Amino acid sequence: MPNISVVVPVYKVENTLHYCVDSILSQTYNDFELILVDDGSPDNSGKICDDYAQKDSRVAVIHKENGGVSSARNVGINNSRGKYICFVDSDDYIDKNFLEILVDIKSKYNEADNFWCYFRTVDDYSFKRSEEINEALPNVETYGAADIMTLHNLWLDAGPVCKLYDREVINKNKIKFDENLSFGEDLIFNYQYLDNTNKSIIVINDKLYNYVQGDLSSLSKKYYPDLLSIYNRIYNVIKYYMKKWNCDEEQLKIFYNCYFYSYETILRNTFHKDNNSETNKIKLNNSIMKSAEFKSILKKTNCFIHPLYRLAYKIGNYRLVLLVDKLVNLKYGHK
Repeated sequence: MPNISVVVPVYKVENTLHYCVDSILSQTYNDFELILVDDGSPDNSGKICDDYAQKDSRVAVIHKENGGVSSARNVGINNSRGKYICFVDSDDYIDKNFLEILVDIKSKYNEADNFWCYFRTVDDYSFKRSEEINEALPNVETYGAADIMTLHNLWLDAGPVCKLYDREVINKNKIKFDENLSFGEDLIFNYQYLDNTNKSIIVINDKLYNYVQGDLSSLSKKYYPDLLSIYNRIYNVIKYYMKKWNCDEEQLKIFYNCYFYSYETILRNTFHKDNNSETNKIKLNNSIMKSAEFKSILKKTNCFIHPLYRLAYKIGNYRLVLLVDKLVNLKYGHK
């Protein structure tokens, strides 16, 4: 049996899939299987997966009807054989010693149950680390579940990538990605997993994963009509676990600051160009800003909010928010 199962959900990435797969197959650590889950991709991605499987015995391909990334990851979990599981997104790529460092750090700090690393945000596939591999292991940072909002602030708790999961923990506790959520399902998965471990987290102080910007599903590029309900669900889950893990006041402050920033995203998303609803967008945002939940979160934030924006939010009039936007853009020359 392979020590690690690397699961890659694949959908409409025929032009870039090879960057991802080649980065995995060229790892300095070899005791792994690569599970490519073709999620009903309408382009040539599925064929490309099959071509890799014919060339390399470590590659297994699963073709399924389109069900979304969570469905693909769940299928990958169900068909994995490794002691550990790693997830890589098909439009990203990993450094060549990604798996080796995760395994070596796991061996060195075996008393911990969770092993994460930092990621690097890149614009394309041109980034390459030095060919020289440092024999010394990178430094690590030690956290517990009670520090979860510190990690949330660093974007480390949100995705399934950059992590080494124990397959037995996943299977024993029946942890799955929620296939009914359009995003945020990976964060909920991570919290459920963390809660079923000893809650110790080792973060490798090195960027071993390359996140490629430009995902068309990102919040800035896609309209989500149910964004408010999704965020409310996500933050209710976070708050539940924060209470369970005895997070302190400092963590709670970070929680409310992050929750407020999410509300700003919700309000901006209402005005996305793809929102063709007849609903009065100003009226909708006014109702959100006048809600007891929004008012409570605004009151509890201690992050910097421009006084004019804070006043507009407090009044609950989104036309004032748009007016402040114009004033800020005029002052700073934003386009």
